Formats: sequence, structure tokens, C-alpha cells
Amino acid sequence: MFFFLLVIILILTKASYAQYLETVIPVGSFPRAFGYNSTNYKVYCANSGDNTVTIINTQNNQVITTIRVGTYPCAFAYNSASNKIYCANQQSNEVSIINGATNEVINTVTVGLRPTSLLFNSTNNKVYCANSSGNSVSVIGGGNDNVVATINVGGFPTCLTLNSTNNKIYSANTDGNTVTIIDCVTDQVISTVPVGISPSSIAYDPDNNEIYCSSWANGRIHMINGSTNQLVDSIIYGNAGPQSLIKYSFYNRIFYANFTGDNIKVIDGGSDSVIGTSQFLVGERPYTIIPTYAGIYCANLGSNSIVVIDPFYGNFIIRINVGYPVALISSSIRVYVANLFSSNVSVIRQNLIGLEENNTRIDSEEIFKIYPNPTKSYFTIRSPQITNNASLKLFDITGKLIKEVKVTRPEMLIPLNGIKPGIYFIEVGTIRKKLIVST
Repeated sequence: MFFFLLVIILILTKASYAQYLETVIPVGSFPRAFGYNSTNYKVYCANSGDNTVTIINTQNNQVITTIRVGTYPCAFAYNSASNKIYCANQQSNEVSIINGATNEVINTVTVGLRPTSLLFNSTNNKVYCANSSGNSVSVIGGGNDNVVATINVGGFPTCLTLNSTNNKIYSANTDGNTVTIIDCVTDQVISTVPVGISPSSIAYDPDNNEIYCSSWANGRIHMINGSTNQLVDSIIYGNAGPQSLIKYSFYNRIFYANFTGDNIKVIDGGSDSVIGTSQFLVGERPYTIIPTYAGIYCANLGSNSIVVIDPFYGNFIIRINVGYPVALISSSIRVYVANLFSSNVSVIRQNLIGLEENNTRIDSEEIFKIYPNPTKSYFTIRSPQITNNASLKLFDITGKLIKEVKVTRPEMLIPLNGIKPGIYFIEVGTIRKKLIVST
């Protein structure tokens, strides 16, 4: 009897696993970073071991081509204005620029020592490059792809984030124990904020205009006011290891992976306090996390696994065995996992059960209906029970707010001008529905 039950469990586990893991794509040696081209639906995989970039078609999961770049590619930024992909090559101190349509390297720009992180600012059409050993940030003009400025920051800058509200760049300086704030109008430093020891990740919260920075060595999460440039608060977690920070806009929460604690902690964006009941145990050594419509995806180095959790209730959705996962990126319906030592990419199909069907607070036909769904250019909301001037919000799969309108009539047509094909969520109050925008 025990053997019979064990066989049933194994069969069910294998079926569930196959439902999520769609395929494995061979790429170059030591894949370690991703970029995404939302115009042409391509994923770019940086293969640091053989100095190449593998370009993957996300519509069919086929490798389009593999191109040669500089030495040790390690980070990407996508310029949506010109359909160009910027690839930081850490050991050759340069940035390769790839044409998003032709898949060719069209330019190479010399920057500072050991470029580590890239960020595109659509407001001024510039790419910002953190040079870790150069203690600087190079500014590349998105039009002619020349370095237009070099900004001295703190010691060993490793990651950047953009404050789109105030048009500022923030550089977390690991050896300097500081965050440098850059004015993107003048490309000059306007403030340097001391934080904890070894700041390792940084994220912007548009809901309260704050910047969250984690300090690896002492387990602190720091909050910087986006308007005043002042450190306003600090959360002491209690042990070292906060590794990766993300903002999840659906619930105004900040999630961070605790590398040494084997868990994910949650900060309430309104009160800037750790939510005591929201500690999600994941695999060993959680290294990076990303938000998607199906939940929070966490890559665990110590257990070679991906764990998906429901960010509201903390429900464990599934665990998927992969290689040594060092990077994650999400397309419209898939998550791509770079497996460092396996020279391949695991492709996980986001299951629509996740948040939408398991969470009973999300859907209620009595509150509002949307149609047509799927749609191409518009949808209609019918909402007889919604109060006039209620706020309707449209989020993408990462939780980013894309559109917000006021519901002024029981039935309204909402245009989708400029909205790209993909999966979105419509939220009115505490009720949320999925919307599919087709090609």
C-alpha cells in the first residue's frame, strides 16, 4: 500500500512539475544575466564564460542567434526609444550596443573600470553605467552612443535605480557604505547618503517616493526620501544577508531575499515596517527575486531551485528544480532562468492559477465585468456597484502601474492606446481581474 501511494505522489509531482517547466534552452558558457526587448519579444542571455550573448525568441523559445561581445558580459539595459540593447562587458571595460531588429553589434563604447550595472532613463534618453572598480558612473547618450559624462561616486558602485518622479539616479556603493544621488538633468551628484555596511541592492518605490537600500553586512534596510534626499528610516532585520530588493505595486509592498536566512521578508510600503506575519521560507540561499502576475519567483542557489509564492497570503505555489540559478527575467507568460554551471536556460511557463484563481479576494462578477477579453485596442468595464470616480488601475505582470482612470459611469470604454500585447491586471479597490491584450 505504501509503495502504491508513493507511486501516485511521484506521478502527481512529475505532472505538476511538467506543467510549469516548458523547456530548457542550451546557451553559451556560464550564463549570468538577462535583458528583455519588449519591442521584438526577445530575451538576451549574457554568457560570461565565452564572451557571447544568446538571443532567444520568446514566442517560440528558439535561439535566434549567438553574437560575440566584449569580455565577461554581465548586465543589460534596453533602450525602448531606439530599440537598442546595451551590454556591459566587465573585464574589457566597455559596453556593446546591439541593434534590436538586426541582432548585430553596431557599436562599442569604452567606459570605466569593471562596468557592473546598466540603467536606461527614458526621460533623457541616456544609459547610466556603474563602473565598480572605477568608482564612477558613465553616462551614454542614447542618440549617438557616446559617453557624455563621467560621474564620480562612492567606492565600488554595484547597482543603480531610477526615481522616475524626480528624475534621479541612485548608486549603491558597496565599499563606500553610501548611496550617491545623481541629478539626471545636470548629470551631477546632488547628495551622498551614508547607509549601512556593504549596500548590495537598491529599489525605487513610486507609491511613496522612497528608495530602499539593503546593507548586506548588518542586515539593515534603509529608506531614502525621493524629494528631500534624506535618510528617513532604517529597519534592522537582525542578521546579515539581504540580497535582492523588489517593489510589488499590487499591495504596496517591498520584498527582499535574505540570503543567509533562507527566506523572503516583506516591508509594508505605507508604514516602512517589516510585516511580521509575512516571512516566506524558500530554498537555501535565495539569491534573486522577481515579481510576476503569477506570484513572486525566487531563485535559490543552495538548493538549485525556483520557488513561487503568493505575495498576499504567502501560499506556496510550487517548487521547480533547475540548475544553479543566478538570474531571472519575465516575458508576458514565461520566466527565464539562467543556470550558471549548466550552460542553459530553463523556461518556466507561468501558470494562470497562481494569484488569480487561488485568491478569493481577487475576482467578483458582482462588482465589475470587463469585455472583450482577450482584446486588442480597448475594453469595456461594466460596474453598476462601483461608486463614481472610483480609481481603475491597469498593472503589467511585474506590478508596475501602466494606466489609471476614473470610473465615472456604470459602463465605460477604456482605450488601450500604446499598450503592448501581454497579460495585465485591472484593479478597482480590492478586486482584480486579468486582462489579456492580444496581437
